[in-house]
Amino acid sequence: MSPLVTNAGKAIEAARMGGGTVNSQPEPLNVQWGTSATAEAVTQSTLVAAATEARVAGTSSQVTTSVTSDTYQVVATITSASAQSIQEVGLFDTAGSGSPATGGNMFVRAVHGSMTLAIGDSVTYTLKVQYT
Repeated sequence: MSPLVTNAGKAIEAARMGGGTVNSQPEPLNVQWGTSATAEAVTQSTLVAAATEARVAGTSSQVTTSVTSDTYQVVATITSASAQSIQEVGLFDTAGSGSPATGGNMFVRAVHGSMTLAIGDSVTYTLKVQYT
């Protein structure tokens, strides 16, 4: 699974790197999953079929892939509230609201093989964006 940085994600990166004394762009830490296998596209601003679970705040870090500290990483665990098959994941700059959660900007989206889950099953995602 290789996350694709969306157009909104590029705007997040630029805002977080921008000048000024106060950076108002939130860090993209909130992970949400969904049920669609539709391919990633830079124009997507939400998951194609978000599941009803709330977004989960992950833990971010810089890690090394090829060059020291060249990769932004977020790790988060989501627990299933229903029997479902999960196939997509997104990383957002806000927790959003509602069920499924909406709002904020999607930094990255990735599609992965279908995972059939029962109530109470958990998945830990490690989302990485490498800067090359």
